[in-house]
Amino acid sequence: MGFAAKAAAAAPPSILCIVRLASNEANKAEDAAKKGADAVIVDGADAGKTNDFAKKAPELLLGVRPQKSDRENVAALRQAGAAFVVLEAESALAEALLEEDVGFVMASPGQAEDTWLRLLPDLNLDALIASTPDGVLTIERLLELRRVSALSRTPLLVEVPAEADASSLQALRESGVAGVIIDGSALGKLGRLQEAIAALPARGQKRQERSEATLPAAAMASHSDHDDDYEDD
Repeated sequence: MGFAAKAAAAAPPSILCIVRLASNEANKAEDAAKKGADAVIVDGADAGKTNDFAKKAPELLLGVRPQKSDRENVAALRQAGAAFVVLEAESALAEALLEEDVGFVMASPGQAEDTWLRLLPDLNLDALIASTPDGVLTIERLLELRRVSALSRTPLLVEVPAEADASSLQALRESGVAGVIIDGSALGKLGRLQEAIAALPARGQKRQERSEATLPAAAMASHSDHDDDYEDD
């Protein structure tokens, strides 16, 4: 249902493109649909605003990040056209998860603890919005994303600049990122982002899945030289 169904149905592209909009930007939803966005997330929309978005772009997967997340409000958003809702773990009421026929995406509360992440699969979430790595995507920041992905066993969404380069996108994808979120102000750059994603190489074989260990030829040659030195002694 909702986000998960879209992700499963769309093998290409390998990363979904999601646009984040304000509740008064219903006109941009139509533009986002025309530009090929896979989904939009509307911040702070009530049922009335959600209905406006649904009418503007009925074919677009619509998500809402509501100000109030109880079961009654989630039901109203679903009836207004929301395919999924984004919940804040600290404030959303647990009863909201009881609502059926709507997808659920959780927003990660900063650097989530291991236990918190391990319990997420029990909630049957469609996706988890992970904290965006600040600055350059270093190995340390990439490992943090991989920790979140491995422990949560949930598809990740992360916010990225629309100018994100192909190498960064590929590294994010290999770390469990199923979708990227850009701000509505960068909607004009959505096409470039989609082109970068479409041009990504196929997912490589993971190191742990390779049948045998290998070392670079240069390293092997260097190691052989050292062995010769010891034999001369």
